[in-house]
Amino acid sequence: MRSFQLGVIWRVAFIVASAFFCSWLYLHDLQVYAWCILVVIVIISRGLYKYIVAINRKLTRLFDSIQYQDFAITFKADNGLGDSFKDLNMGLNTVISSFNNIRAERESSLQFLQVVIQQIDVGMLSYNIEGKIEVANTAALKLLNVYRLNHINDIKLHNEEVYNCIVNLTKGTPVLQKIDNQELSFAVVEVNIRGRRIRLVSIHDIKTQLEHRESEAWQNLTKVLRHEIMNSVTPIVSMVQTMQEIVDKDLTPSNPAETEAIQDLQYALNTVQKRGLGIMKFVEAYREFTSIPKPQVILINASELISNINQIHFSQLKSKDVILNIHLEQDFQLLIDIDLIEQVLINLLKNAQESGRDQEQLCIDITTKLTQKEKLIEIRDNGIGIDPDNQSKIFIPFFTSKATGSGIGLSLSRQIMQLHGGNITFTPNNKFGSVFSLSFPV
Repeated sequence: MRSFQLGVIWRVAFIVASAFFCSWLYLHDLQVYAWCILVVIVIISRGLYKYIVAINRKLTRLFDSIQYQDFAITFKADNGLGDSFKDLNMGLNTVISSFNNIRAERESSLQFLQVVIQQIDVGMLSYNIEGKIEVANTAALKLLNVYRLNHINDIKLHNEEVYNCIVNLTKGTPVLQKIDNQELSFAVVEVNIRGRRIRLVSIHDIKTQLEHRESEAWQNLTKVLRHEIMNSVTPIVSMVQTMQEIVDKDLTPSNPAETEAIQDLQYALNTVQKRGLGIMKFVEAYREFTSIPKPQVILINASELISNINQIHFSQLKSKDVILNIHLEQDFQLLIDIDLIEQVLINLLKNAQESGRDQEQLCIDITTKLTQKEKLIEIRDNGIGIDPDNQSKIFIPFFTSKATGSGIGLSLSRQIMQLHGGNITFTPNNKFGSVFSLSFPV
């Protein structure tokens, strides 16, 4: 500050001296020179004022930049006024740089948090006391079946029941709500952030979770049953084979009665062996239900996938006088294991083919659709449909309404779809027939 003090002292001294000199000139009738000196005094005084208040202006600019979050300013214009101003400018620039770094770190943290929120599967929705939406991740928009939310009232335009459910939520009391084929659970917490009350709503698709748990439970049950049945039946079949060898080699009938008894014993052993081998074959048939390979996914267009299925089934369907119609409303790419998804489509086409009615020609329609929420492949037929009493059971392993069915086709298809992050659903096709929809994430 020494140079600043010296600058103020010499300016004050010059002004005082000039004032005395101006007065002396004026008293000696040298008014013209006096006025010139007076102009110099005014100029020097104005410079002194600017020199003194410069620091206040710098601080004012600094505070304004902090208030309005504008950290693009720099301080260096008056570095030539002395080392004190130069040091002051460097200090102020360091403060501005620190604020810039803090803001950049904060924005980076917010961006990272936004990315994390957008990636989680749980729907997250937050809004303030005025109803303005502050956070709405992709999962929430997908579950609510909306494209964009700016205000909580926007939900009311799409589904008034869901809107009433959200605004009437109380802390610690989850509420179940059905939207289309989804069973959603809503819960809310309220937080105060610097005097602002924020309601944070979480949305869970419990139906999908329950289906995953159900599939896992059936798989575990099937593994246990297969293991126990095989452990019990295998030694029985082995013992029967040994007994057959004993009967054939060691038992020699000596009269007609013994011959008949041995024949009955052989028949009984053959029956036990046949049924034992049948049970073993039956149990082994369900091995695939618990040993689906991990999907080896690649990108493929839906049109190419449907074309492959059409080539596989075209001749077979034509020979049975079945009409197959393909409607590619939108084409899109799928990240799937082609073999597994083709197996799902083959199962559905086989079921549709077996659902024909005698009085009408069977038609099967394959349709691709693209929505904001999902990519869809629909298989629709005009067959006999599924009995209403059985519609809730068709995805249960081993359930079948067919005389020769194994009961794992649809449950296996659901597992494959779940491994791809999608799902398979059933809806009746008007009065007759069925519609199975394969949904893949967008």
